Amino acid sequence: MLRIAVCDDDRSDRERVHGLVGLYLKEKDIRADVRQFDHPDALIEECKAFRPHIYILDIVMPMLSGIEAARELRWDQPDAQIIFATSETSYALESFDVNPINYIVKPIEKEKLFQTLDLAIGRVDPEKERYINLRTRDGMVSVPVDDILYVEYGNHVVSYHTFLHDTIKLPTIRIGFSEYLENNHPHDKIIRCHESIAVNINAIIKLSKNDITLSNNEHIPVSKSRYSSVLERYMDHRL
Repeated sequence: MLRIAVCDDDRSDRERVHGLVGLYLKEKDIRADVRQFDHPDALIEECKAFRPHIYILDIVMPMLSGIEAARELRWDQPDAQIIFATSETSYALESFDVNPINYIVKPIEKEKLFQTLDLAIGRVDPEKERYINLRTRDGMVSVPVDDILYVEYGNHVVSYHTFLHDTIKLPTIRIGFSEYLENNHPHDKIIRCHESIAVNINAIIKLSKNDITLSNNEHIPVSKSRYSSVLERYMDHRL
């Protein structure tokens, strides 16, 4: 399902944009989860898990501007589509370093927003999101790969730690952890950071020689022998 976030500290502006987005989706017969935020801090925190395809952001907001919020969001979601909607035209040039799809001046006109949403939706495809099917003792569970924080191995049991689910434990496996990862995550951004842990590159917000801070503020270890390879993959991902 398409996911859209609208962030504006002005209630009337926020509700107008939300209403226009709802009208657009109804006219186009598109199903979407649209969430409103009145502060960029709340937006950044919730969207670590929500991971919208499209952001519609005001620029002038308290404490953290829409452009600063977009920079932080870009760090974790390089493919997200960002639309700025603001009454301040002076920020137009500064905003382009986060590669927004458009910069719309308030009051928001229906036609302008609809054209921009056409362009944004044309660049995303929620159906292409990758899922992994996990066989548990209770049956199959389908988990988006982007929802995975890290994969842990111990006593021949593989556990998936995720944003949106409880820890998912698989039945005992008869192969080693390396072989399991090769069979199930050959092209994902799941990389071994420790003998018993593989981390999702998308979930890393800080990497040191001793540990990794994840986007849910959890810390996991990184072994000395694997630090260099994790750092290289991490930097390649952020470029």
